[in-house]
Amino acid sequence: MSTNNFATISSKWEYVLPPSRPTICELQRIESIISRFDKNKPVAVLGSTIEFRTLLNRMGFKDIYVFEKNMDFYEWTGEWCAYGSKNEKVVAGDWCTTIGRISEKFQFILSDLTMGNIEYSKRKKLYKDIFDALQYGGMFIDKVLTNERQLLSLKEIEDKYKNLPINLETVNMFNCEALFGSELLKDGIIDTTQFYEKLRKAYTDNLVLTMFIEKCHLITPEECIWYYGVEWEKLRADYFAYYSSNTAFDDVKGSPYYGRTKQFINIK
Repeated sequence: MSTNNFATISSKWEYVLPPSRPTICELQRIESIISRFDKNKPVAVLGSTIEFRTLLNRMGFKDIYVFEKNMDFYEWTGEWCAYGSKNEKVVAGDWCTTIGRISEKFQFILSDLTMGNIEYSKRKKLYKDIFDALQYGGMFIDKVLTNERQLLSLKEIEDKYKNLPINLETVNMFNCEALFGSELLKDGIIDTTQFYEKLRKAYTDNLVLTMFIEKCHLITPEECIWYYGVEWEKLRADYFAYYSSNTAFDDVKGSPYYGRTKQFINIK
């Protein structure tokens, strides 16, 4: 989410389900990969991701850096962290500034759907700063919304959701596909106020879709901006520019983000 999104989104976060958050499969993969790292040396998380902070504490990591723009959001998410803020050091401020101050410090950095928060023009520098903050042999483990499958038409979304029950699971699915995987992204930016207006106009005569739109506000409010929609082929060169190797994992089949997100293991 963009800098201006945090105050709006924090009170809604408890309604957000995977894959808009780390999935069990992704967390198990991360645990397997990072189990070999020294528990006493520094590691980092981009944002206040509850699942990552809990995992790192459970595994016994003693020096966890959390990069967070909004301290209110950090404090709120702490209510869902089984270990609280144990072993954590918070680095407050804009990632585009704070990470660049650190050099060759972290064994790995964890990130889940964070790049959509960063304007396209600022990403190349941030990618370099993240790379520079890693120790040699360190990893940047990051889930990215690449949307490499064709974007869904509003007609396809209508045909799918008009016959589905309305509950927290299906509303989360609708959120992933209508706001983050549909033809509305063709301009390369998600403006939720504009998107909701377009969805209301498209589905004005369908009571079920109208209800999906209303309930989707529980997950993604209006007045938020994300930077998604530019084709991944135009972005990938900058993303991978500095790493010696990388491995990609797709989301599981049946997920609303299957073919749309990848978890990347990037090695310095």
